[in-house]
Amino acid sequence: MDRMDYGKFMVGCWAMWEFRNKVAFEGAVIEPDRIVQRVWDVLNEGVEGIFCKKGTRAAGAKESGNGGWRPAPEGWVKINVDAGAKEGVGVSTGVVCRGGQGEVIWGITLARDVEWEPRYAEAITVLDGLQEAREWGHRKVILESDCLQVVEALQEGSKGRNDFYLALDDIRSLCNVFESVVWSHTGRVNNTVAHELAHVIPRVVGKTCWSSELPEAASTAAMFDLSLMH
Repeated sequence: MDRMDYGKFMVGCWAMWEFRNKVAFEGAVIEPDRIVQRVWDVLNEGVEGIFCKKGTRAAGAKESGNGGWRPAPEGWVKINVDAGAKEGVGVSTGVVCRGGQGEVIWGITLARDVEWEPRYAEAITVLDGLQEAREWGHRKVILESDCLQVVEALQEGSKGRNDFYLALDDIRSLCNVFESVVWSHTGRVNNTVAHELAHVIPRVVGKTCWSSELPEAASTAAMFDLSLMH
């Protein structure tokens, strides 16, 4: 296959595995058309740009956030975070930390029996990620989220008095224990490992930690990321 066809093939495999997990673990009923639509949604989101030859870009690809998951530079770690919520069940945090070769260093799921507005849940997810990074002794962190509202608020130093802004204040305060923290926004498809951790089944209230080996769906998503790096 040429690079573009190989990319489409890999996205298709990933989409089929994603929906397979929904059937196996959530009892979902999936029509084949949904799998095909998922592939096109991913490609249209900008992932197609990764499969272009060097020096070219796919039509419609965005300048940032959608060029495929990329590892942190030497001496840094990249932490991807995502929040998951289900009405009547609660909010869950998914966080994964990866090294310079894309290898998984650790991952956590933190499930709470609460209901929060989405942007507050996403902010708390960032806080959870930084707190875990502190426990592991990381000094230079790139923290990546697909929630643009949170990333922009942190980059701009936004202030306010509601719970969302108080969470941002806690995040900024925690940043003082690190040598450097960089905020990064990414497309949803590049945040899939954290997304899978935020939706781990069965759901266990409290914090669940993994070192290197992640749950099956998250591990598959991590391998998908690695396949696009080469």
